[in-house]
Amino acid sequence: MNVIKNWNHFNSLKSIKSNIEDIHPVFESDHSLTNTLSEQLKDLFEYVTVKGNTILCSNILDRGGNPYVRTDSKRSCKALMIKIDSKSVEIKSIVNTTGEKGFATSVVDKIVQVLPDNFEVVISQDVSGGFWDKIISKYPNIKFEKS
Repeated sequence: MNVIKNWNHFNSLKSIKSNIEDIHPVFESDHSLTNTLSEQLKDLFEYVTVKGNTILCSNILDRGGNPYVRTDSKRSCKALMIKIDSKSVEIKSIVNTTGEKGFATSVVDKIVQVLPDNFEVVISQDVSGGFWDKIISKYPNIKFEKS
């Protein structure tokens, strides 16, 4: 009886493992990219948090202990919110109210350095007054999409 239980248990686990690997290879690559990006961004931000497929970065925390990524801070703030899916990195916002020149470019440089070849960068809102046009011309091999 133990032999049958062990055989069934082993084959069930093998089947479950096989199904998970078959269903989720993209999730694994997204997860890997999320981890790689979050590590890269720690060079620029004091606080970096991963929540699912979203990376939140800031130099200050909100009351809940999460990186503060809003633009309405009364304090000087550097922040970033990006979302990652199977084919793109969406830049939801880059905030720099510190006056530090070149900071947003440094953020984009970090992101572009680790992107797989087939990925695109989606710019959620372009209210930059020409910043994204300069970035797009700086990286002609990267596909950018303004939404």
